[in-house]
Amino acid sequence: MSNLVKHLMSARMIFPILVSIVLIGCGGGSGGNTPPSNPVYISGTAAAGAPVVGYVSVRDSSANPQPVLTNIPIAADGHYSVDVSGLTAPYAFLAVGSVGGRSVTLYSAATSADEGSTINITPFTDLIVRNIAASAVDTYINNGGISGLTAAELDAQRVALTDQLALALQAMGLSDSIDLLRATFNADNTGLDRFMDVVKVSTTATTATITNILDAANTLIVDTAAGTFTGTLGTGGLAPSGTPLDGIVQTFETFSALFATSLPSDSDPALLALFTDTFTDDGEGLSAWLTGVTTEPMMIGMDFANVVVDSVDTGTGIAQVHFTPILAGGVTFPDTPGGTKSCQMKRVGDVWLMDGNQRIAWVRVKTVAGKIVCNPENPACSHATINRTGLLMLIPAGVGIEAAEVTGPGLPAGGVRLEAQAGKSDLRITTINPACGDCLGKGIWAMADADIPDVLPNSTYTVQLYNNSSALLATYTEVVPVAPVLNSALPSMVFPALSGMVNLAGRGTITLTPSWSIPTGMRASHVNVWLETATESTGATNMLTTNTALSGTSTLAVNAPGTGSWTSGMYEIFAFDQYAGYVTVNYD
Repeated sequence: MSNLVKHLMSARMIFPILVSIVLIGCGGGSGGNTPPSNPVYISGTAAAGAPVVGYVSVRDSSANPQPVLTNIPIAADGHYSVDVSGLTAPYAFLAVGSVGGRSVTLYSAATSADEGSTINITPFTDLIVRNIAASAVDTYINNGGISGLTAAELDAQRVALTDQLALALQAMGLSDSIDLLRATFNADNTGLDRFMDVVKVSTTATTATITNILDAANTLIVDTAAGTFTGTLGTGGLAPSGTPLDGIVQTFETFSALFATSLPSDSDPALLALFTDTFTDDGEGLSAWLTGVTTEPMMIGMDFANVVVDSVDTGTGIAQVHFTPILAGGVTFPDTPGGTKSCQMKRVGDVWLMDGNQRIAWVRVKTVAGKIVCNPENPACSHATINRTGLLMLIPAGVGIEAAEVTGPGLPAGGVRLEAQAGKSDLRITTINPACGDCLGKGIWAMADADIPDVLPNSTYTVQLYNNSSALLATYTEVVPVAPVLNSALPSMVFPALSGMVNLAGRGTITLTPSWSIPTGMRASHVNVWLETATESTGATNMLTTNTALSGTSTLAVNAPGTGSWTSGMYEIFAFDQYAGYVTVNYD
């Protein structure tokens, strides 16, 4: 799978492997209840233009501790179902997870009249609940406000919102009286889901803005405290078919069809016709990118799910898109939340072509937590466990990139500087870190617990790349879905682990076969080994391509140094948490 990881839309998971970074992750939990003998279900779809990747929780109107049900899984198609028998109506539902790589929290509500029926959880149902709350929605729900909800009140707010969306609904070929709460739909770019692909809702504590991304100059503003609407939702570009959304989806479907039963040639005219001549993805041009994907067997039968159009500039014919590649065996990439990737699309004539992400290099900022422990087979190691948490900055050197500045929440006011260093393929931190005396020359910015709360959900980090003349080459933004785990939580965290290691000192050529295990809720990434002499070093990597498996054995072959034997070495194991942050253990 290394070719695919190297070449497919992003998944440069190989890059951090080649970087000798000493540290790095996070975990999750579960819950449940014993089903009653006579279940009563409320089911529906949790989506926002694509299925929510996450979980549903339920609050009821009882005096019991709230929420009364948690960790109800949302299926890959967005469907959820919950047994409310034994609970007290009315109910509030909360879907928490990610859509298109961005974290979302969406509310919905139901009364006893909805038991046994459909209740969706979408940006529109969230807005209905916000209008009912007429205050901070979390406060309303958590303080028991839902207990006074009536069916008439719920339907009144639903109808009021639907009336405001009527013209846009009609333009998309939908009924202007569709029940936004209860209409059955699939998260498959059709029907109501197709409407949510182009009509987006953004919220603050007291307002919501509804925008048709094909006519972004005209927006509908909702004062959720007063329940009033101002402005008009634009209907430009909306149609039952033939919208930019339809053209973009068609391009992805055509690409998938070419890989349905075999690998096409990288010179296949039908394949080349799907790409612009300006295609660039993380610094890789079209020729190299196509060579990678047309030689990877796991691409046979691949598909694209959850195509989300984030924005469309109808003037320039450029769109920004998120999507989920699904490879042979249903494998998705663990290095982004929900396995989502992004690219730019460009309209050429009547066709929307893939343009790559247009980045000159593979640049990532991720949460990271981990520990350094002794290899039990290395008698020379005696240090105590070292725990560390913070942000990992993955920025390659070369291609003219000599330095970078990273700014954002939880970092110093002047940002963090990274610079190229002799013999290293990546940039290394040169800013002094008060929370980590030995972090200079590495890629991790360790953070103190006092700084971590500054990293709010979906915090944005700005990465500026410079050449050796200090000229700015590019500026990119990276979104971190959640804050790093607190230092105080690291000692009790469950980490990936290795066993079957050997003492690496004194070795020449050697084949290593350590076994690995991954905690439930995480995805495997890779196992690394580094060996050194006073003048020479080398490494070997085994990508854990079965990244859905929780255990296995790695094989890493290392050649002898030019002279003598290896004097020391280190094993590393890397995994991804549910938010695509790194979790790692280093064995000295």
